[in-house]
Amino acid sequence: MAVLDYPLWQAEPELLQLHEQLAIEKLQELARYDLVGEVRRAIGSTLESGETTLETVAAQLSITPRRLRTQLSEANTSFQQILSDYRCRLAKKLLANTNESVERIVYLTGFSEPSTFYRAFKRWTNETPVEYRKRKQR
Repeated sequence: MAVLDYPLWQAEPELLQLHEQLAIEKLQELARYDLVGEVRRAIGSTLESGETTLETVAAQLSITPRRLRTQLSEANTSFQQILSDYRCRLAKKLLANTNESVERIVYLTGFSEPSTFYRAFKRWTNETPVEYRKRKQR
């Protein structure tokens, strides 16, 4: 019998089981975070078309809308949170780093109406798009 085959007198099977369970949970959590990245990529590819819905993204990912909603909930987020975050980041990037008109940015971020974009941007940043651009491009 080899040295490594001998049982350890200080072994704690309960502790081993606890660590294995924690490792499994972490792996599942990592898989869910990967789903969030997949959803972000799908949002990016559909945003300009105005067809960015839970249903269209779920279809792109080959899962049902209900399953997508459930998996996002398990990852402590939602489709609307991811979409809003994506739009906010894109709008800020475009306003700070380009000379695109605000009207064009409304379109590029997937909003159908400028007023909806202005309200959302104000909610995200407490500034209007014009104020944000002026502050960032100084």
